[in-house]
Amino acid sequence: MDSPIETKQELDSKAKSNLASNPNEAVKIYKSMYEQYPDQFNNWDAFYSIKAMRISNSFDIFWASELVEKYKDEKICGLYGWLVFDKCVKGKERTEIINNEQHILSLINLSPQKNLKEDDKFPCPTTISILKLCDAHAENLFNAQKINDFLSGLDYNLLSDKAQSKETQTRGEVELSSDLEKYFALKTKALLKLKKFESCKELCSIALQSIQKFHYDNDLWFKMRIALSEDGLGNSEKSEELFKELLSSKAGSGKWFLYRDISQIYLEQSNFEKAWKYAVDATFYGNEPHFLIGLYLLQARILFKLNRASEASILAELIASILKEQEWNDKLEYNKLFSYFKTDRLNVKPVKEIIRTLNTFWQNERYGNKTKTKGIIISILHNGKGGKIKDSNGTVLDFLKKDLVRKLKSIDNLKGANVVFYSMKNFEGKDIAESIEVLNFPTQNNSNNQNSQKKQNLEGEIVKILHDNERGKVGFIKCNGNEHYFSVNPNYHSISKITVGTKVLFDILPPKDDKKDQTRIKKIIA
Repeated sequence: MDSPIETKQELDSKAKSNLASNPNEAVKIYKSMYEQYPDQFNNWDAFYSIKAMRISNSFDIFWASELVEKYKDEKICGLYGWLVFDKCVKGKERTEIINNEQHILSLINLSPQKNLKEDDKFPCPTTISILKLCDAHAENLFNAQKINDFLSGLDYNLLSDKAQSKETQTRGEVELSSDLEKYFALKTKALLKLKKFESCKELCSIALQSIQKFHYDNDLWFKMRIALSEDGLGNSEKSEELFKELLSSKAGSGKWFLYRDISQIYLEQSNFEKAWKYAVDATFYGNEPHFLIGLYLLQARILFKLNRASEASILAELIASILKEQEWNDKLEYNKLFSYFKTDRLNVKPVKEIIRTLNTFWQNERYGNKTKTKGIIISILHNGKGGKIKDSNGTVLDFLKKDLVRKLKSIDNLKGANVVFYSMKNFEGKDIAESIEVLNFPTQNNSNNQNSQKKQNLEGEIVKILHDNERGKVGFIKCNGNEHYFSVNPNYHSISKITVGTKVLFDILPPKDDKKDQTRIKKIIA
C-alpha cells in the first residue's frame, strides 16, 4: 500500500527540523514541496530553501536563481547573493572563480548592489564577488574586455570609499585600497587597453577627485593613464607635457614605470633618441631585474631603431638569464630576440654578472661626456639612507645610499670620506650626486677619523625615542651638538628612566664592518 502524500505543512516541518542537522536533506524536502505544492509555496519557503542550500554541501544554482526571479523579495535576493559568494567565490582558486563566472554575473540582476557609500555596516556580496571575478581575470593575462564588461554592472556611486585592512604575518596590519579605488584602478586600465581613450580620461579624472587617500601609487597611475590617453587621441604635445609634469613631482620623480611609458610613447612616435634617454633613466629608478624584464625588451627594440643592434645582444642575454633563474615561460617576443642574436640560453651567465656589465653601459649612456666632480661627505642622515656632499667649489649636494658605486650595508661612518661623483639635478632642480665612488674610508684611517677611536665618559641628553617595546628602547643622545644613535635591551637595569630629557653618561665604541657606532649608556645622571 502506497504511503500517504505528506501535506505542505508536514513537509515544511520536516524541512525545518533538518535545516541545521542535515541541510542536504532539507534541500531535497524543500524541492519536493516546491514541485508538489507550487501554488502554496511562498516567499518564506523560498528564503529557507536558499538558506538550506547555503549551508549544504551542494546546491542547485538554477533552482536557486529560479526562486529569486519568481519571488522578488529583498531578503531572498540578499541571501542568494551570499549563496553565490559562498559556493562560487569564497576560498576558491582563480580558475574556479572563472569557471563560476556565469553564476557570479547573475548577481548583477538577481541580487542588486547595496549602497555602501551611505551605509557600509554590512558588506555587499555582489560587490565582493564581481571585484573578485575581475581580480581573477586581471591575474597573468589582463582580460580588458571582460573586466570592463563586468565592472559596467556595478555603479561606482554606490561603492565604499573607506580603505580596508588585513592582518599579515610579516608586516602586521596592512591597509588596502577601498572598493571605489579598486574599481577605478581596474576599470581605467581596461579602458586604456581597449583604446577607449576619452572614457579612460574622464574616469581617471573622476577617480582623482573622488579618492582621498591612494594606495599602490594609484594617483600616479591615473595621471599617467590620462597622459597615455592624450597620446592615443593624437595629442602628443599634451601627453608629453603631462608626463613631464608628473616626473617633476616629488611622488613621480623616482617611479621607473613612468620613464618606461614615456619611452614607449616616443618609440611609437619614432623619436628614438628621446625614447632611449627615458628608457635608460627608467633603469636607474628601477628595482630588481626580474621586475624590469619588459623594460629590457623595450631597450633592445629602441637600440635596433637606432642602428645599434649589436649593443642589444647583452640585453637579450640578460632576458634569457632572468627567464632561466625565475623559471618563467617563454614569450614569442623574447624568442624572436634570442633567435636574432643566437643566444645560448642553456649557458647564459648569471643575472648578477650580466647586470654588472650593463651597469657600466647604462652609466655611460646616462652621463655621456660628463666628468666626475670631487667632494667630501659632510653629513649622514639619521635614517642612514643618504646625506650631503660638498664639492670642490663649495656647492652642497644631496645623495642617496643607493647611488654609491660600492654597495655598503651602512654609510654611518662615511662622514669625512673623499668622493668623486656625477652632479645631476633632481625633480626640484636641486643639485644631487649620483654614481658616487668613495676614494677613502675614514674608518680605515685612525689618524684622520675621530669616530674610529673609543670615546669614554661622554655626557649627553636623550632627545628622541624611536621605539619603546618588548625588545627594548631605541633613540638618539645629543652631545656637543651631535646626535648619537643608541639601543638598550629590555633587561637594562634603568630602562624605565630612559626617556626624553634624561641626562646620561655614555661611551662610543669604534664601529666594525661598516656598522653603526656602538653607543653604550653607562649611567643615568639626572
